[in-house]
Amino acid sequence: MRLASCASVAAALPLAGCGGAGSPAVTHPPVQLTAQEQRGKQLFVPDCGSCHRLADAGTSGSAGPSLDEHPWRAVYVREVIASGPGLMPDGLLTGADADAVAAYVVAVTRR
Repeated sequence: MRLASCASVAAALPLAGCGGAGSPAVTHPPVQLTAQEQRGKQLFVPDCGSCHRLADAGTSGSAGPSLDEHPWRAVYVREVIASGPGLMPDGLLTGADADAVAAYVVAVTRR
């Protein structure tokens, strides 16, 4: 019995971590963006960031949903840009610009 309790304590130690309340928050490494994704970020900030929160873009909009909540699929992002649900204007971006923003959102939310 003593061996089992020692093993469980030894297994828990790495999970306990060091430090305390002052330990730094877990951060994700920066995403290496393609040229298209970089263009998408440049478009996202002024065209989408006032309504949507996206940590990588440094935006904190609150009128629309936070895009940091889960990974997004490009086809869905393009559909949302085209249809403009809720208060979002439809067709805010089109063509290559919409594709670039979709690619960017996918790249930075698939961690």
